[in-house]
Amino acid sequence: MRILSILLFLFSTLLLQAQSKISLVDEFSMEPIKDATIQVKGSSKAAVSNKKGEVFINFSEEDTLQISHLKYRKQNMSNIKPGEVIYLKRFTFRISEILLLGNPQIDPAQSLVKTNFREKVVQPKNAGELFSDINGFSLIKRGSYAMDPSMRASQYEQINIQFDGGTKAMHACPSRMDPITTLVNPEEVSRIEIIKGPFSVRYGNTSGGIINMVTDNAVETTDKFSGNISSGYESNGNSMVNMVQLEGHLNKWDLSGNFSQRDYGDYEDGDGRSIPSSFRSLGYNLEAGYSFNENNRLKAGFRQSFGRDVKHAGLMMDTDEDNSSIFSLDYNYRAEAGKFKGLTAKVYYSFVDHIMDNYQRPSFNRIEAISNVEATTYGGKLEAEWKLNNKWRLFSGIDVTNLSRDGQRERLVKMNMAGEPLAMPMEFQDKVWQDSYVNNYGVFA
Repeated sequence: MRILSILLFLFSTLLLQAQSKISLVDEFSMEPIKDATIQVKGSSKAAVSNKKGEVFINFSEEDTLQISHLKYRKQNMSNIKPGEVIYLKRFTFRISEILLLGNPQIDPAQSLVKTNFREKVVQPKNAGELFSDINGFSLIKRGSYAMDPSMRASQYEQINIQFDGGTKAMHACPSRMDPITTLVNPEEVSRIEIIKGPFSVRYGNTSGGIINMVTDNAVETTDKFSGNISSGYESNGNSMVNMVQLEGHLNKWDLSGNFSQRDYGDYEDGDGRSIPSSFRSLGYNLEAGYSFNENNRLKAGFRQSFGRDVKHAGLMMDTDEDNSSIFSLDYNYRAEAGKFKGLTAKVYYSFVDHIMDNYQRPSFNRIEAISNVEATTYGGKLEAEWKLNNKWRLFSGIDVTNLSRDGQRERLVKMNMAGEPLAMPMEFQDKVWQDSYVNNYGVFA
């Protein structure tokens, strides 16, 4: 057996010597490249590099060698001499961002990403419904029109809900019947990022956490033009949803837009009782991005949504109109080398106009009431990223958020406490919001 082993070793050595050897090396790190495939073009002769980067294969200088590896650019090479060292360039490509899922036991802030809503969600009323099956979330229902997420018992201003990295819109209704989740079409949301608080120096004021709904999908396609049309109908409530989405690229421009229409009737329970929950809404969004080069991109967006005749089963009043407008401008720069790694900037403005009344309620015979309230939100953020060394990354910047609300309720009392009609109805005006302002300015590192 020992003689046989020696003979096999000598045979394999002679066979390798009969073949031509070349070596593959990473051009940048000078490390040997293993598991690369080399094939002689036009033949079945092929071999794979070992951990030393060596490849043994029969070829002549007239042959063309096809070299392929998952991490390196595929290339055809001619006039290669036996024993030659070949330096390969790594295959690199740019993606918009990478999110690392943290370890909740050791990391102060974790990111949770939820995607593929288009495959899982059927006929959602608004973006709030997308949180229904995320662990740690519950929904505060504002009738059928609005869903407001609550995270680990934190709700309202305790959690900072935004979209596309910081654009915010504050509700105007004191009962929070118009949260930001009603201003973003659920079909637009590509993922939801959750940073659990209160570790929020980088992300703004909050005690419960940050929720970022990402809608920027235009850079994810290279098609010159694409789009889709969807429509859905529910028999319970006679409800209809229609959606049109378009996007495309033109040289350095990327353009996208959508239009949505929702018409929901009253819900009918199992006993056949009609629950007031109908509403109608229209919305559209337009975005345009310009890439100066691979490292510089500017994007502008404008969206509006209009809610009409919204019934709230749990309130004394219904929403007659809910109108909102949001404008945002984003700039992103990524540096190729050096300690300075990039810069992001954002400015945004939103306005919400909300009208509620009791004109369709039985109480209208006694008291006629209408509330006109509005909310304005605007602000911005400037953030720089620095790579101090392999272990330390510094994010520094400034941010500004300005909130303001104003509104009043007008009442016309037609009956007295005993239910008797008044000879002269009495008019009252109540302040819903006291012309209120909250201005936040921050510097962080």
